[in-house]
Amino acid sequence: MLQLLALGATGALVVQQLYIAIYNLYLHPLASFPGPKLWIAFPVLRYIAQCRGTFDQRMVKYHRYYGDVVRFDNDTLSFATAQAWKDIYGYGHGQNQWPKLEFRPPNAVDHIIFSNDANHARFRKALSHAFSEQALRLQEDLIKGYVDVLITSLREEAENDRKLDMTMWYNLTTFDIISDLAFGEPSNCLQTKEYGEFISTMFKFVRVVPFVQLAKFYPTFWRVISLFIGGRVQKGKEGLFKIGRDTAMKRKNDPTKDGRGDFMESLLKYSDSKESISDAELSGNAHILFLAGSETTATLLAGVTYWMLRTPETLKKAAQEVRSAFDREEDITFSSASAKLPYTLACLEEGLRMYPPVPTILFRTTTEAASVSGYAVPKGTHLGVHQMSTNWSPDNFSQAAAFHPERWLPAALSEADSPFYNDSRDARQPFSVGPRNCIGKNLAFSEMRQILARVLWNFDLELVDKDLDWSNQRSFTLWQKGPLVCRISLKKDWQ
Repeated sequence: MLQLLALGATGALVVQQLYIAIYNLYLHPLASFPGPKLWIAFPVLRYIAQCRGTFDQRMVKYHRYYGDVVRFDNDTLSFATAQAWKDIYGYGHGQNQWPKLEFRPPNAVDHIIFSNDANHARFRKALSHAFSEQALRLQEDLIKGYVDVLITSLREEAENDRKLDMTMWYNLTTFDIISDLAFGEPSNCLQTKEYGEFISTMFKFVRVVPFVQLAKFYPTFWRVISLFIGGRVQKGKEGLFKIGRDTAMKRKNDPTKDGRGDFMESLLKYSDSKESISDAELSGNAHILFLAGSETTATLLAGVTYWMLRTPETLKKAAQEVRSAFDREEDITFSSASAKLPYTLACLEEGLRMYPPVPTILFRTTTEAASVSGYAVPKGTHLGVHQMSTNWSPDNFSQAAAFHPERWLPAALSEADSPFYNDSRDARQPFSVGPRNCIGKNLAFSEMRQILARVLWNFDLELVDKDLDWSNQRSFTLWQKGPLVCRISLKKDWQ
């Protein structure tokens, strides 16, 4: 009898899954959109790809096969056009915005990334002064101090003819900078030449974020997997939030840090207003700012360094530009780097195309039927622009698979015979667009310009592993970067 019941239950489950698969493929409101049939029929496969870190690479292939729009889940669309950025993220600017599709645990505290419109506006208003041009100018000496430590450390390594992992050195620098800006004290990464507890825990947590998403949408499937990794996921979440909370509260309760003009001060001042920010929100925003303001900047610097090393002519041209533009290293500032280094800045722009720090999709959900990039999309559709697919699309960029900083120079815009004249530059939006675009864009560019310019001014670099391929990495919302081992020496005209 029990065997018959078990057989019947199994048969019913199989029939149910077959019905869902047939409905998803042929009867769903999105059935007319092209995409991988297995993922559409069985959406759990998409989440498995995310857990394996292969989702973004697969999406690039799907967009190349299916075109500008890909249905990769039963109710989810990915776009790869410039117009989609405006239609999805710029939609309703100053009006009601399409809500984010949030991948977070229940009862999680809101922060600037995951929050409703009202809370997002409150957090952004609280932080706006800290990220203003005026505030960044006041923080320039602080940032320069950490770049000084980086350059001094690299000189010592270069004099000893050591091979260096530039991925690590960029991360050490940006972690120290953002730790000081966010919490009022350095993480001492450059001093110790290693990641601290907060940073190590953060790396571990980023790796398990896809499993949090899987748990939300497939709780039964998660129960099985959690028998093997559930403890590690929970430990990573609790550890990251505890360290972030303790550090934020330490900064809040330290009056000697008042008047620094850092991120926490901006949040704390706003906490005294009628739209006050709770301690839990303070901690949540602090650790998010730490992650978003450090890892992404270091990622871009590592990526652009890799691509310049793979194209020696661009590296030589950028280094010559920096060394001829300045007589003294101390003359390299936020403003001078912006004004005097057009080709070096074009390298950073091209790095943001080839290696976007957040390569995946920032999801939204339509609240009514709408037209997106010329396609009729029904209400309740999850959708977004896939960064990698858009940036690497030959429909958007000429010679899309190659690193060409020239596409961002004025000549490419004005000269019709330029091979990059018809590039769809608006298709590349590494900081997103609209009301929820990245608040830290100015800070990121300020750091990247000064760090890259000073590295080029001081050193000659060479890639140790000539066959290293960074275009085929795993990603878990952020890239899983490997070592970027370089042979570094003092610049030839320095000796």
